[in-house]
Amino acid sequence: MNIAVLGTGKVGSTLGARLTSRGHRVLYGSRTPTGPDRLDHRSAVTSSDLVVTALPGKDVLGALNEIGDEALGDKILLDPSATITPQTATEHTGDGVAVRVQTRFPRTRVVKALNTMNSAIMVDPLTSVPAATVFVSGDDVAAKTVIIGLLGDLGWPDASIIDLGGIYTAAATEQTGSLYFAIARALGDTRFNLAVSR
Repeated sequence: MNIAVLGTGKVGSTLGARLTSRGHRVLYGSRTPTGPDRLDHRSAVTSSDLVVTALPGKDVLGALNEIGDEALGDKILLDPSATITPQTATEHTGDGVAVRVQTRFPRTRVVKALNTMNSAIMVDPLTSVPAATVFVSGDDVAAKTVIIGLLGDLGWPDASIIDLGGIYTAAATEQTGSLYFAIARALGDTRFNLAVSR
């Protein structure tokens, strides 16, 4: 697939490198484009089939508003963002980032995933921790199927993926940010993940 990764920090770089290694064509959207694979956000999105918002949650809507409805169209958008305050608490309550994006861009097929973990766990999670779960939320079933396929490319086995249902369920996973940082402080390490066992 042609994938636009908006953001060139740890999350964007980690996801982009892994997806490239699995045969996808990745273009990075950057505020400071510097080469053939690092374009401005709008150009990266226009040239791609799928968009990944590897940005801080507080910046996602602003960046997408600058890109605009026409460029986003009915593309699939994977949102792994988290909105965290300087005090490492979850900033948004209620509907959360993904729901706000879906409301603002109703044609775009928004899927929330990968927002409950450190970037190192997003790829090949079971090489870092003995058990891990990734949650998926979205209204469009076909879009979620594509994202679940991408999660497989990132190293997530089917048994570790839980489809929570509609995009409204993303608000629940977005609220785990405070828990994530509390666990990180207690362990003195960020190489961990939530795991559902049954």
